[in-house]
Amino acid sequence: MKKFMLFLLIAPLTVNAAAPFGLEWGGEFSHYGEFVQKGIYAEVKTAELPNHDLTAECYQLVGTPEDGLMKVSMKTFDYSLFGAQLDLDFAEFEDALLNKGYQAKKFTPRNTSSYQCIFQGNCIGRRLEVGYDDGTSAILEVKIKDRNTAYINVEYFSREFIAEPVLVSNI
Repeated sequence: MKKFMLFLLIAPLTVNAAAPFGLEWGGEFSHYGEFVQKGIYAEVKTAELPNHDLTAECYQLVGTPEDGLMKVSMKTFDYSLFGAQLDLDFAEFEDALLNKGYQAKKFTPRNTSSYQCIFQGNCIGRRLEVGYDDGTSAILEVKIKDRNTAYINVEYFSREFIAEPVLVSNI
């Protein structure tokens, strides 16, 4: 009976995906930088977090004062679009997500050999969407800046985060 009670106490702690970089979902995040209101959410941009990733150029923390942290984004430094380091770091981020228990939901391969990419600079980078059993999710993608430069962007979402609807003009 004691083992069963211990299991019940530990089980809820093991089914939730932790917020990344040493943060806590629902936690206070205004002390990491200037608090800027953007629609229903507040945003903080920073270059340092408790568990700082050395490839990170900057982080964006999003949430509300009432509900705390709900979204974390990280942008890496720039890479050569066709460099091996970009592929290695993307694979490392992907492995880290899957090792934390996220399950792959959708993968979009890169398209950097098309006419649009080579001659017009309109490339599509890789994108991996993952989810966790508790409703948290993450998106890992390569964002193309120009024909030769890209960066990796990782976004983590708590289950409470709801993207604001984008208003579309009929102009």
